[in-house]
Amino acid sequence: MIFRLLLALCLLPTMALGAEVRGLYEAEMLVPNQTRSERGLAMAAALAEVVTKVSGRRDARLRPRVAQAIRRPAQLLQQYRYRVLPEHRRGEAIPGDDPQLVFFQFDKKAVDKLLRDSGLPVWGATRPTVLAWLAVEDGGRRYLLGADSPDELRRLVTREARRRGLSLLLPLLDLQDQRQLSFADVWGRFRDPLLAASRRYRPEAVLAGRLQRTAEGEWQADWWIIEGRDSEQWRANGVLPAEVVEEGMAGAVSWLAQRYAPLTAGREEGHLRVTVEGVRSLADFARVEGYLQSLQQVKHVRVRQLGAGRVDFGLALQGSPEGVAQTIALGQMLAPAAAPAETAGIDVPPDRPAADSQHYLLRH
Repeated sequence: MIFRLLLALCLLPTMALGAEVRGLYEAEMLVPNQTRSERGLAMAAALAEVVTKVSGRRDARLRPRVAQAIRRPAQLLQQYRYRVLPEHRRGEAIPGDDPQLVFFQFDKKAVDKLLRDSGLPVWGATRPTVLAWLAVEDGGRRYLLGADSPDELRRLVTREARRRGLSLLLPLLDLQDQRQLSFADVWGRFRDPLLAASRRYRPEAVLAGRLQRTAEGEWQADWWIIEGRDSEQWRANGVLPAEVVEEGMAGAVSWLAQRYAPLTAGREEGHLRVTVEGVRSLADFARVEGYLQSLQQVKHVRVRQLGAGRVDFGLALQGSPEGVAQTIALGQMLAPAAAPAETAGIDVPPDRPAADSQHYLLRH
């Protein structure tokens, strides 16, 4: 039994890792006490964090309607509660008589409506998984940051990724990783070794970071994100490591959001035809219909046509067809397929569906 469990754990990184991100409508803030005034300030900051996390846009809080809502956050609040500040975060405590954390949860429908009314996207919980290779140079010590690193920097990275709504994965740094990738490979930002070592984890994107503490005690970081053939680079500087980590996570989220949750301001709500092959039973039909209805960009679903093992759905969208295709690609239920001639007239490559029609095969 123990052997089987260990085997399962070893195989875990080889699984596809497009993930459901939890806590998008929640935030936790550090406060010096439980007074009403401090709670109000924390609530406003929490709502600003939530709208940034849900939209994927760092400037979301600056939109007039959003800024007005942040000034009156209680109107969107569902619940709040306090908890004791963990020991490892005591160093962050604000001067006060009783520093602690306060948790806020906001109403999903109200937040989504606020964002859409402001011309901002609503980025659903299904998001691409990002594998992060981070090379750190600190006081003459050089190392790669892994999933089990007993390091405050690792806690900063994972906490900031969660705060930003980023599905982040750190490597195991086991013997297989060590054989395929070195500190120098990450520090030098060598693309081929990075991507080769990342294949076992099957992420949708790879984030490389080069973090260094200077002789003056400040931090600087170079960040690089890769998805397919596309990539982006940016730099961050700060007095504290948290500042460069925050810029790294924020930059990754911002770049991914432009691809998976594009702005819809000035665009009319559209319609999309989705054809699914391999629907063999009523249970299959219910699975597919429920899945399509669950997508964040879909307002409602109707059946256009039923055939032998095939169903044509009509989707009313509150996002872009490209966003729907990218979200489906992250899941495990539908596989892209070429459209048959009688449906589309011209075959469309699986990775580039037509703008108003998409074709899939149900995975069993």
